[in-house]
Amino acid sequence: MKKKAIRAELRKESKTFPGYFKYELDVQHEDGIIEKNVPAYGKDLQDALSRTVKQEKVEKIENTLSSLPNWVILMSWFLYLLGISTGFVLTNDASWMIGGLIFPFIAFLGVHFWSNYKTQKNG
Repeated sequence: MKKKAIRAELRKESKTFPGYFKYELDVQHEDGIIEKNVPAYGKDLQDALSRTVKQEKVEKIENTLSSLPNWVILMSWFLYLLGISTGFVLTNDASWMIGGLIFPFIAFLGVHFWSNYKTQKNG
């Protein structure tokens, strides 16, 4: 058995985001412990539950990535640079270098703006 919501109660409608509601959940964990009054936000209860599950997954990934040593992140970056520079040398095509250096920048901006958008919609 995984975690499950055993009680949900509608608390209030959001004033800053019309159409969104705040729910309070009681969640039963795998070991039987019940966590009470877990806040969840969404357009309806199903949306609030799915947002809560997604938020927990994101927090788990963040914890995993933040526990990585700096040398692992640095080594990954250098391997990425080695890959795009090898592609450039083998094909003599500058698009490897241009695309390879622009892609991480665009990906970072995309994740940043998506993260801010999701945070605002969670209100």
